[in-house]
Amino acid sequence: MHRLFAQETLLRSRAHESGRVTQIDLFFDLVFAFAITQLAHALGQDPTIVGVLHVTLLLLAVWWVWIYTSWMTNWLDPDRAPVRLMLLVLMLAGLVLSASIPKALEAQQRAFAFAYVFMQVGRTLFMLWALARHARRRKQCCLRRQAQLF
Repeated sequence: MHRLFAQETLLRSRAHESGRVTQIDLFFDLVFAFAITQLAHALGQDPTIVGVLHVTLLLLAVWWVWIYTSWMTNWLDPDRAPVRLMLLVLMLAGLVLSASIPKALEAQQRAFAFAYVFMQVGRTLFMLWALARHARRRKQCCLRRQAQLF
């Protein structure tokens, strides 16, 4: 467990700029493909103007969660265990979010809202933690280099 949260950086190496997509990235995207099918199903159940507005609102929420998490995984290395664990937790919350879409504006709005807020806040806190780890590691490296000069 100690090695899981060792002081290594969680950021992707920018040396090659390859942008390789991992299996966990694809599974994460699959959760959101399910969300889109749920939105399409909800629109099919209520093809009125109000239904379109509801689905549009939900689509924006789903889009924001997906795009910000995708942006974050472009910076973080999904081959690192803490990043992979965070993505698995976000996938589970994404499944709750997706499954609650048909009733998101009715009886199950709490499940949708909780999953949405959990994903947005959890992802942001994880990113801040990862960046703080990176900053500490960089500072330690700089101090070591300065010490070597003397």
